[in-house]
Amino acid sequence: MSGTAQAQLFDKGLRGSTSEQLATISTLSRLFEENPAPTFVNAMLLRVADAFKDGNLDLRIAIARALGQCGSHLTLAFSSAEIFRRILTVSHSNDPNARENVLDVLAVLSPLLPESNQSHHLIRESLSTTHEGEFRATCNALKAFASISHSFAESIVLQIGKILEEDDASEPRKIQLCTAFSTMSATAQVVEQVFSVADTILHRTITDDYFHAFLKSTTSLCIEIRYAISKQIDVLLNLLSPSNTRTSRPSRNRRMIIVRQLRRLANFPNIWNEQQVLIFVESLRPSMIDESLMDFFDATTSLVKNCPKENLLALKGLVISSTGYGSLANPEVTVRFVYFASQVVCSPRTFEDDTPEFINSTMTSLTVVVINTCTCGRLKNRLANKLFRAIGDILLSFPYTDHSFSSMIISAVFSAFESIVSNDNNQKERLEMLCRLVDSEKLYIPEIHKWACKVMQEQVKLFSAYPSQFSYLCLAVGTSLPNDFPKVFYKDCQASMYGTARSAFRNGQWKHVASPNLASIDLSSLPEFERKWITALREIADSQLLEIEPDQLEKQQSHLSSALSALKSGKSNTRFGNDLRFPIGMVSAMLSSSYAHFHLLSVIRPFIFSLSGALQTNSFFNPVVAQRLLVALSSCELSINEALNEWSALCRASFCADSTSFDLITLYYLRVSILLVAVRVVLKKQSSETIIQIPPLTTARTCSLFQRERLQWIIEKIRLLKYENSPNIHTIKTLLSILNQLTILPYMLPRFFFQQFYHVDFKISTSPEAGKDKTINVFSGETIPVRVDGAITSTHPSPIRSIIVFAEITHLANHAQNQILQELVEPSENNYFTAQFLLNFKTACDVKFRIEFIDQTSRKQWKAYNVTTLHFTVREKYSSVGFELKRVGHQFPPDPRRHFPKGSLFHAEA
Repeated sequence: MSGTAQAQLFDKGLRGSTSEQLATISTLSRLFEENPAPTFVNAMLLRVADAFKDGNLDLRIAIARALGQCGSHLTLAFSSAEIFRRILTVSHSNDPNARENVLDVLAVLSPLLPESNQSHHLIRESLSTTHEGEFRATCNALKAFASISHSFAESIVLQIGKILEEDDASEPRKIQLCTAFSTMSATAQVVEQVFSVADTILHRTITDDYFHAFLKSTTSLCIEIRYAISKQIDVLLNLLSPSNTRTSRPSRNRRMIIVRQLRRLANFPNIWNEQQVLIFVESLRPSMIDESLMDFFDATTSLVKNCPKENLLALKGLVISSTGYGSLANPEVTVRFVYFASQVVCSPRTFEDDTPEFINSTMTSLTVVVINTCTCGRLKNRLANKLFRAIGDILLSFPYTDHSFSSMIISAVFSAFESIVSNDNNQKERLEMLCRLVDSEKLYIPEIHKWACKVMQEQVKLFSAYPSQFSYLCLAVGTSLPNDFPKVFYKDCQASMYGTARSAFRNGQWKHVASPNLASIDLSSLPEFERKWITALREIADSQLLEIEPDQLEKQQSHLSSALSALKSGKSNTRFGNDLRFPIGMVSAMLSSSYAHFHLLSVIRPFIFSLSGALQTNSFFNPVVAQRLLVALSSCELSINEALNEWSALCRASFCADSTSFDLITLYYLRVSILLVAVRVVLKKQSSETIIQIPPLTTARTCSLFQRERLQWIIEKIRLLKYENSPNIHTIKTLLSILNQLTILPYMLPRFFFQQFYHVDFKISTSPEAGKDKTINVFSGETIPVRVDGAITSTHPSPIRSIIVFAEITHLANHAQNQILQELVEPSENNYFTAQFLLNFKTACDVKFRIEFIDQTSRKQWKAYNVTTLHFTVREKYSSVGFELKRVGHQFPPDPRRHFPKGSLFHAEA
């Protein structure tokens, strides 16, 4: 339904009964999600403001709730003053409930008009109200406006301080009011005033709740503005360890409150100086309650990250002197200590100046603590994940092949699997740690793979309890199953069969393991989308090449084509269709690579088998045959370039891929690039000394390292393609060897193929409005503006820096007139953008708008899938000849007889 139709239905609902009005208002956020256009949002907010002004209490409450659900879409409105005028009309009422509703709405709409003097005045006046609901709404509105208005923050901070210092206001109200500090838009003057208020309040006798609320809000303020963090650390450390001997030390509860706020500030370790770290470390006391110890070790863990070396050495001293905390009865404390210690010892700077003997003794004493914690019984899942993440860090930093204490830790990890009871000793978390070791360090692969296969033979029940983890370990990168092992591990569970196939896909064992497991799945019991997905995976598994032959390549292309068809048919699914964009792109790129390999192999084979004698480096060498080879090879460039473009497009559309997946996609692109360089070297279009650089891996995983090592070996062979005058048989055999390695090298399907953690979506609306079957009529030669409004929905950690809106104009009658326009725009803080194009129309055309964007972190240009199209029909302008009406007096038509000669029968005087 178009935005205009939705607006009409909304108007109709607001004119209905009270229940219809409430139901209509509840749809507001959904309407904004579907139509994030400024004109639509502005018009709807004006209607809502009218309804708020004229409605009853229930409707106003519903409007305040509905506006609170609209989020950043509200900032698209541009008639801010008029919207506020209609809302503030209700504030003149003597009813405190009405003023409460007004303040709730103003808090939500504050980004529209942050410098509204009327709103500021209403908030100041309402701070003295006796109505609890109005005071609550006042605090919310104060917090909202003070967070974005410097002038309001400067003018209200003294009034807040006065209320907090007076005894007239109750402590619950003070607790409610001091939360305004947490997000205040603080200038240097405001910060000084807040610290002045803190100096007064913190030295008074106040309750722990008020003490906690005040420290929490001021700490949040310092985190928000950053530059006052160091001063807040000094304030908190002085409260924790008073420098004045006359000041008593804080109670246990207050110590816990202070340490908790220091834990929040520890997330900025580069701001802490050595003296502050030492004071904090020395505050550790055995008498501290468990909650304080937990917050203390959480804080020290945060302080390790990216801290100066002086701070790191101070924390290393804490680890060495406090190993006793790793043996306490409470696992919440011991696990946190082990995790903190692991972060310290795994830092490459910790033992830079220490001898191997000191390192070994320190790590051996820590190993005792780790083994004790690891074997103390079953832990909560949250603690077990934390513990085995720490153990994994230690084992990756100190490989067992170089350090004896690492072997002791591995033995302790394996010991838990001697029990026949599944999950008796956090076996799942231990297996996930082993999968991490296999995925990160190839030195661990042989031993862990051998152990997993042994478990499969001797402890079938345990092996079946964790199918996903054991499948991944048995099918680790670079390994193969023993000949007597079954290829289908779990014959009675279809989900486990799929999990095994997925592990085989990710580790490159498609044909031998993935294919039989997928073939064992009964498709008749699956829904339509899942059936198409499994069918596509079966075809992909069967497409793996074990030898390079033309008929094998043809079979591979047949399988990949069938997989591509199945995936495209599943794309129509409304729920999961978008998740198939990347699999479709990758299968299409693999198919293009297969075509390129087949083309090149078809060119090379005759010269290897039939014409090899004419290319021998002896008296029978025939330069004509060598020239024919070069002519035939030149035709391969086009097909290789097409494959290269496919992989390039896939890379540009993989912004949401995890780092390991993107590394693999980049390496697959590099495969085709290497093949193209090899062909161009033979054609003497490129030097054999060309340096092909493999880009550094974002995340060093065994799968990407395996691919990288193979490509590096192939790159070294390119130098052997060099020849003097004409290519010979050695040149052709080297090129065939390169092609063979690139073709047989297994693809390892990235995690992004199966599981997508992030998503970025662009919702585009145009003016004139686009429609599926809607055509826009314009006159020939007419120039009209087209506006593109967009909203970005993203879960990716890297923000979007800029957006490029492309307008691709396709003329239906003459493609020579096609053109591409582009507009670079910057998104707003709330991820909205607008682009405008001035288009001149001469013939009928389609204008397709698509999006590309540049992210803030890598500054790369990425491609989005969102597209919208406008259809224009051009009409010729009507000619004004014969239709122009002259405003003149009435005229009689001339006498036709005057055209005849005198004396004739028809003359007027005859």
